[in-house]
Amino acid sequence: MSSQNNPPKVARRSLDSRKRWALRVGGLAVAAAATGFLYYGVRAHFVLPECDSQTAKKTLAQVLKEMRLEPVRYAPIKTISSTKDKVVCNAAMPLPDGATVVVDYTFSWQGRTPNMRYSIHRAPAQSSSYENPAARGASSSRPRSCAQSCDRLRL
Repeated sequence: MSSQNNPPKVARRSLDSRKRWALRVGGLAVAAAATGFLYYGVRAHFVLPECDSQTAKKTLAQVLKEMRLEPVRYAPIKTISSTKDKVVCNAAMPLPDGATVVVDYTFSWQGRTPNMRYSIHRAPAQSSSYENPAARGASSSRPRSCAQSCDRLRL
């Protein structure tokens, strides 16, 4: 009778070892996820964004949208120079009308906050050498030029 009330010890050990193994695997997964979140979350407070990072592209897109300039693509983006205190970037992006928007921007620290300073101008579409030169020179509708230098305090 006593053997029917108590399960065999072998089966009980097997069940306990499976639970421990599952807890270990689950714990490692949670630890890995927490490490990743901490690294990328804390990293933004100590390292300036790279020129072609998602943060930089998102901020650049917001600035250009405010100016009613929406490039066909956000490339090519070049890093001119990069130190731990300052990242200097340049981008010449095509617009749907054939013109190009040229953006020079710099990331630097303002206290503990990353700061983005930028200068934007619109270059007209390049004319083909096969077009009528008189028509090129006689054009009265000049492309709107926008040049602005601003500070963007929060990224």
